[in-house]
Amino acid sequence: MGRSVLMTAAQARRTIGEAVSTRITELFEADLAAMRKDGIVEAYARSYRGSALPGRNPRAVPPVPLTQVVIGKGRSDPGVVFTWKSEYGDAPYFQIYTPAGWMTQVVHTGFAVIDGLPVTAVLDWDGQHRPTQVLTVELTGYFDASLHGWRAWSRDVVRAVDWSDPHRPKLLTPAAAANA
Repeated sequence: MGRSVLMTAAQARRTIGEAVSTRITELFEADLAAMRKDGIVEAYARSYRGSALPGRNPRAVPPVPLTQVVIGKGRSDPGVVFTWKSEYGDAPYFQIYTPAGWMTQVVHTGFAVIDGLPVTAVLDWDGQHRPTQVLTVELTGYFDASLHGWRAWSRDVVRAVDWSDPHRPKLLTPAAAANA
């Protein structure tokens, strides 16, 4: 995603919501492809006798509605609270807690989402006032055959930002970020 200067809070919520929904869909599609490759989709489908809710079907990725984003500002402990079970069809609900100055330093400068993931806090900047280390999330999503069907959640992670391509910054994986 390119940098958008002077983003508003509403635009940030929408951009974060779109990014989270897109990533959940990608994770679900990857898990479905892996289950098909391993031949377990049909085994799950034959053995499951539960609800007919769309989020419980192991043969198809359910639609992922636009994620609802709630922003709590001015927190000394930034982070995200997120878990979603698609079985009921409700939109994912993503609570992001941000430090003081997040609107000015992150949102208004266009860094609410970097490389498809929301930025909860910027931990370090370079001389060009670009984030070089951020607090973001690692999203996980897959089919839970035992209980909830398609589900997703997150955990907070610190990642370095690679500015090799100044128009498309990339987040490094946590292990690569530690070695950067």
